[in-house]
Amino acid sequence: MALNHIDIEAVLAEIQPILIGGWIQKIHQPQDMVLTLDVRTPGTSVTVYICAEPRLARLHFVSKKFPNPLSPPPFCQFLRSYLEGGRIENIIQEPKDRLVYITMRKEEKIYTLVIALLGNRANVLLLNEKHMFLRSLKESRLQIGEKFIPPKHRSSRSTPITSPWREEKVEKLAQGKESFVAKFPVSAAMESYYDKKEQSENQDILRDQQLVQTRKALKTANGKLHALEEDLQKAERYREYARYGELMKSALHDLRKGQETVTLTDYFHPDLPTLTLPMDSAKDPVRNMEDYFRKHHKYLGAQKHLIPRIEMQQQKIVNLQAQLKLLERGIMDLTFSPKATQKTQLPPTFRSSKVKPIPALGYRTYTSVDGLSILVGKTAKDNDHLTFKISKPDDLWLHARGTPGSHVIVRLEKGQTVPHETLKDAATLTLWFSDLRKSGKGEVIYTLRKFVKKAKGSKPGSVQVTRDKSMWIECKEERLEHLKNDHLSKHQ
Repeated sequence: MALNHIDIEAVLAEIQPILIGGWIQKIHQPQDMVLTLDVRTPGTSVTVYICAEPRLARLHFVSKKFPNPLSPPPFCQFLRSYLEGGRIENIIQEPKDRLVYITMRKEEKIYTLVIALLGNRANVLLLNEKHMFLRSLKESRLQIGEKFIPPKHRSSRSTPITSPWREEKVEKLAQGKESFVAKFPVSAAMESYYDKKEQSENQDILRDQQLVQTRKALKTANGKLHALEEDLQKAERYREYARYGELMKSALHDLRKGQETVTLTDYFHPDLPTLTLPMDSAKDPVRNMEDYFRKHHKYLGAQKHLIPRIEMQQQKIVNLQAQLKLLERGIMDLTFSPKATQKTQLPPTFRSSKVKPIPALGYRTYTSVDGLSILVGKTAKDNDHLTFKISKPDDLWLHARGTPGSHVIVRLEKGQTVPHETLKDAATLTLWFSDLRKSGKGEVIYTLRKFVKKAKGSKPGSVQVTRDKSMWIECKEERLEHLKNDHLSKHQ
């Protein structure tokens, strides 16, 4: 549940004395409906967490950092241009309501950040010194330049005096957590409670997604099985056609073109019964005989190829049915990935129904032992995009020498030297995502990205490299597993 006005009073009593007079150092938007403000105050730094997700709308300090997108979203960029470097002058709450106003001064200009924790109408808005609307996190009914008027307060008939987060027992296990809990008990309780709530809801969302995808995969598998069984049943009609062809072959001298049937004695049966076989009157006897043999070969081919496919499909259905039963009981297997669910990922912590899903990235992300980001392209086009659109000139660029493979980028600050262990991590990934993977060893070239050029008219992924160095690398299982596990943990 979102915070009520009593909860907001409690958290403001805790954060107001700290924030007033503080300086906005950095603004981030780690998720669609989440903003974080890094504020420097005398003697300490704090991070303010603002969530406009309807079911979890809240405001408090947090003790942890959040992964951020490589490029800040538009609203985040807008806030940075107006508020970063500004000083917080006041924080007030609309009386008995869920509206919070943070007033800031930057370069002698006054701005107000309105945090509306109003359930389904939750939003974050920026106003100028005249309280004119400038921009908002979510779509707003206000037009740019229109004066902001607070919505009329609607009193609740049953406002809860206590909230679930107040009963939260905060674990003091994480490094530095003890001091955070002691300094900011309200924020610590909220952070702990909502973290658990989000994790639980994420599991429910993922389970529902897997249920839908597994049912869909089961329906598809049953359809394929039915089609295969129909094909096998059709081919079964041709089981005896080799015998019919042999009988027709023995009577070719008595057959004529234009016949629609032929009556033959079945010499392969001990009772020597008489058989009447259909013929195509437009074909001569030889072609009719060949048709019988051809259809028998079709039967043999179906026996050879369809039966194994049917058995595989039957086993797949059994596995999907077992998985469906587990999911319906609330048991989720994160390693399970039927074909229909291979692209299913853990949903973001927050997801608005109006927000379009983020397209899949064209690269994989890893973290080196030194904590630096390593990006690995997926396809040839993705390699071009990663090298010339995503990376910066002072990033490190790697590629396996003389063989097809992924472009690999190590994120570096200008003038920063790549640590030796990070270089080994990046070279290991470069080798693994190249045609040298099978050999497990080979030569990797590396240089700053600014020395990598694209020749006009060249194929995707093809580049020209200057000032490169090289190193011989062998894939060490421990190093590779560490990188893989780190990558996996980011996508769970």
